[in-house]
Amino acid sequence: MEGNRVLVVGGGMVGAALAVDLGRRGIPVRVLESRPPARPAGEEPPRLRVSALNRRSIEYLEAIGAWPALDGERLADFDEVMTWDIAGGGRLHFTADELGLDRLGLFIENDHLQASLLETAASLSAVQLDAPAGALDIQPGANGPRLTLEGEGELEPALTVAADGAASRLRDTAGIAVWEGDYGQHAVVATVRPRPLAGRQTWQRFTPEGPQALLPLANGNASLVWYVRPARARELLAMTEADFVQAVEAAFPIELGLIDTLYARGSFPIRRMHARRYWQGNVVLVGDSAHVIHPLAGQGVNLGLRDARTLAVQIAEAHRRALPLAHPPLLAAYERSRRPDNQLMQSTMSAFHVGFTAPIGPLAPIRGWGMQLADHGGWVKRRVLRYALEGR
Repeated sequence: MEGNRVLVVGGGMVGAALAVDLGRRGIPVRVLESRPPARPAGEEPPRLRVSALNRRSIEYLEAIGAWPALDGERLADFDEVMTWDIAGGGRLHFTADELGLDRLGLFIENDHLQASLLETAASLSAVQLDAPAGALDIQPGANGPRLTLEGEGELEPALTVAADGAASRLRDTAGIAVWEGDYGQHAVVATVRPRPLAGRQTWQRFTPEGPQALLPLANGNASLVWYVRPARARELLAMTEADFVQAVEAAFPIELGLIDTLYARGSFPIRRMHARRYWQGNVVLVGDSAHVIHPLAGQGVNLGLRDARTLAVQIAEAHRRALPLAHPPLLAAYERSRRPDNQLMQSTMSAFHVGFTAPIGPLAPIRGWGMQLADHGGWVKRRVLRYALEGR
């Protein structure tokens, strides 16, 4: 059986979505996930890591039948986006009304989405879910990586999908090189209960040190993101809770208000990475194993879900035509479809980072003017908003 099916290594949000998509098409797939999340539920405070799902991602989750597994009480719709520069006079304001929509997207805890997708995958007869899976040993081989699963032995799938994240062992063992860089920033993230409560607006302010953002979560809670230098991130995390709250309230704009409760805080480095190719032999990359972008616009998971959807179509085509699942022309077609989109988003986010973290000086009026122009730019503004929502 192993030689006739897809093996997905990594059951995160993207890998799990791909498994659900393939499973609903009746294509045999096995998922290896070493650390499945405990599903957040009830009155539990929001988890630290969250993602923004745009309209296209929501439609995809609905199409593959994963939407009913989500707990609506832990989803937070947003219908407004506000962006401005601390030194400029302009503000860029998006609303759902401009496109005749009831929402622009929603925010969801990563663990919630991952757990829901894994539960959906487990309910499909074509999917074998190993979660937690035994240790997977990955070694170089004559025909690609040799995979040995603890307690089972060597695996020989028809196609291996590397969904094992930015530090993908599968990608590296397959000999796929990457372009990568460091932005010299850490994102300090905190889940809080603000006063006033968060509504349906997400906002982002640019400062010379980096952006500050509020992402509304369910029940009036919020995720705060503060981009700072690594040394400053260490200082903030070493503070007492009271001092940390005071530092955030002092640094963030008045739009935040005050913080009544700090649920959790943490930080992670901001890096960029893009694989030089998306497949090699019978190994193909999706999500963070293929590309990592600046989280500025929260598009990482949306890009990954588009990878999953596109790859599933190519695998289904190979299955329909009785071709090998690792048929090179179909894997090449997957890469041709996804690389330009991922590259465009990565380049755009890098440009934003450079443009808005430059010393204020003479650039401030230009940045403010640019935001005013975009806000009143009619079709330009609508085009930017459409791309953020639908990726096209």
